[in-house]
Amino acid sequence: MNIMKKIYISLAIALLSTAGFAQTKIGVVGKSNPDVNTNAVLELEAENKGLLLPRVALTKTTDAAPLNAHVQGMTVYNTKEGDKTKGEDVVKGFYYNDGTKWQQMVTTDNKAVKFFYMPTITFETGILTKDQTDKRKFESKDLYDEYQKQFNLKSGHSTASAGAPAVIPHYPEATDLYYYVTDYDPAVFKDIVITADGKMTYEIIGTGTPTSIMNIVFVVK
Repeated sequence: MNIMKKIYISLAIALLSTAGFAQTKIGVVGKSNPDVNTNAVLELEAENKGLLLPRVALTKTTDAAPLNAHVQGMTVYNTKEGDKTKGEDVVKGFYYNDGTKWQQMVTTDNKAVKFFYMPTITFETGILTKDQTDKRKFESKDLYDEYQKQFNLKSGHSTASAGAPAVIPHYPEATDLYYYVTDYDPAVFKDIVITADGKMTYEIIGTGTPTSIMNIVFVVK
């Protein structure tokens, strides 16, 4: 009898050990591909169902509660609208934890628009002679390239505080952004066109002055 118990216990331990290291796929019966994505420890597949994450009531982004501690990578749905009079800076929606605080996963439903202004760039608008006019009539700028170059701190004139990362986090693809020119000097620029990947062409029609502007805004898709 004892021998049988040992066999059963050993078999159970072996099965649990195998399950602990196996990849798993949960999917539609009869329709799912039995193979799990090689990069996934767990893969879900469904045609009419979703993944329901834990729903918790957060209080402050700096407070781990209701968790016992901040856990990097933890993701939850917050069900509570924070009381701003009490310093509760959370709203209903998805949050992930970066290891020190809760970060909101912003969507368009949150009415929060994510945009930023173009870092400083230089436009050549020198005086054009008659011989140069036809050659320099149209100019171009790769706005994403200019943005990436400065956020990579490769402008040649940059510095950072002690302990700061060597690269400022930035969007990896040109098509991650929308590009806008919200204002410009009409005495200097004309016929501005921007492609979906941030390549801008324009015509120079005059010499820039210290007050000439071109206001460029990036919006996160």
